[in-house]
Amino acid sequence: MAGTVGQREDLERRHGWVVSVGIVVALWWSLELWAATVSTHPFGRYEMILQEGTPVAVGEILGTVRRQTGRPEYPLMLGAQKRALELNVLGPGNRPYRLTSTEFRWPAVSGAGSARFIIERSAVEGELLTMQIRHARRPVQTRLVVNLRSLERMLEGER
Repeated sequence: MAGTVGQREDLERRHGWVVSVGIVVALWWSLELWAATVSTHPFGRYEMILQEGTPVAVGEILGTVRRQTGRPEYPLMLGAQKRALELNVLGPGNRPYRLTSTEFRWPAVSGAGSARFIIERSAVEGELLTMQIRHARRPVQTRLVVNLRSLERMLEGER
């Protein structure tokens, strides 16, 4: 009977440990989700919607550009070239059109394909949208600047 009581206490300790770890993971997850926001920047007949605070890999969608009426929508994604980080809009046939790029030195540990980035904040000043972007795991920051007037002309086409 002594063995059974010891096993029960051991099981209760393990159960308590599992519950504690579960609570810590749930709190951490909710704080990370709480830190993620969506920002909307209207310009002309369009608006740019960006997710901020969430890690996004090169090639993943990080927001959209759409008419203020809701359709059509054009996804935004990060792209990478040799020493540049790009912001692309996906057009017809999912063809990426570069909106802007900036020189960026990849951390030695990760290449462009496996890098994840976080938009820390975005703001509009006049006709320029500036995004502060950082590498998700390294203290490397950069910024991308989009000319909203030329983006609107590109989406509207030549008149």
